[in-house]
Amino acid sequence: MAIMGQLLYGTLLLRIGPRVLMTSGALVAGTIFMQLGKVHELWLFYLCYMLLLLGNGAYGGIVANTVVNNWFIIKRGKAIGLATAGMSFSGAVIPFIALLLIERTGMQSAFFWLGLAVIMIAPLAFLIMRGRPEECGLTPDGIEISVAPPKTSLSLISAPGDGAAFLNDSSLQTSAHIWTPGQVLRIRAFWHLGFSYGLTMVGVVGVLSQLKPRFTDIGFGDHNAMLMLTLTTLLGALGKYVWGMFCDRYHPQHVVAVLMLSGAVSLLFSFFEDSVPLLVFFVITFGFSMGGVLSTFPIMIASLFGRDSFASVGRILALFFLLQLLGYPIAGASFDFTGSYRTAYVIFIILDFIAAAMIYFMKSPQPALNSKK
Repeated sequence: MAIMGQLLYGTLLLRIGPRVLMTSGALVAGTIFMQLGKVHELWLFYLCYMLLLLGNGAYGGIVANTVVNNWFIIKRGKAIGLATAGMSFSGAVIPFIALLLIERTGMQSAFFWLGLAVIMIAPLAFLIMRGRPEECGLTPDGIEISVAPPKTSLSLISAPGDGAAFLNDSSLQTSAHIWTPGQVLRIRAFWHLGFSYGLTMVGVVGVLSQLKPRFTDIGFGDHNAMLMLTLTTLLGALGKYVWGMFCDRYHPQHVVAVLMLSGAVSLLFSFFEDSVPLLVFFVITFGFSMGGVLSTFPIMIASLFGRDSFASVGRILALFFLLQLLGYPIAGASFDFTGSYRTAYVIFIILDFIAAAMIYFMKSPQPALNSKK
């Protein structure tokens, strides 16, 4: 549902912009969340939950990433990393806040106050949100852009306090070429990017779905197992920012290849079930690499296809994340047939290596060769 929503909101974003989407999404999500505390029928709970996912998608995901991408070029990695890290931090903090509210005010009141907090996003989005800096008479990062001679593929960027940096034309692209769905479906870079991230997410989802019960199975108490899961989530938030920062300093394609390789290597440490230090090291390395997957995905889209094509291309690429659903049955079947998750982890490691190779050897798309509609 959430993944298909990215296609929907990516399309709406091109038509009505992020301001209306974020405002209406917060109103819908907050109102529905308030009602969840009063639901007593299972079918009504499912209905409310689906509407909640749709509402959340209108102010997160591709909508938020598009806005950040439009406002930043030089510091795009840091900005997207910081923005996506908020999701991980909220996943670690909000449950504890909800627990305190439930203990002190009751279930229905907790749903009400949390829903009200979401609704408060709406007026902020309406008053503050602007999809592009050009709407305010500004430029991305507050930079001055002087385009290099036509024969070169680089443009010189000057930013206050940051000196100068050279970026690819695709990063600065404003109107030279807008990728259409028909064009991107015909180039290899689109398929390589989509499948590499889809395959990586198979392992991420498969590991996270059984991380807590796996720690319990190998001897950790419930509290310690949950602590390990929380640590993984927090390290994921840190990883989102750090990997995004690396993309600002180095070639994003090379950074992502290293990221996917680090995910594969981290899973190797999980096989040392009798060593607590190595299992802790597994949590640290896996959490850190896992976080970078979601933060570098929008960075790679912008780097390859340009800021003006981000929403158009990103809404289709998001469909590759449906592959992550394979992580659940792979992990489950591994435990059912072998009594452990080792077989699943071997599969995830292989998929990570394949994904890293696809990214590393991927060739950047050439608009000049695909400009015909």
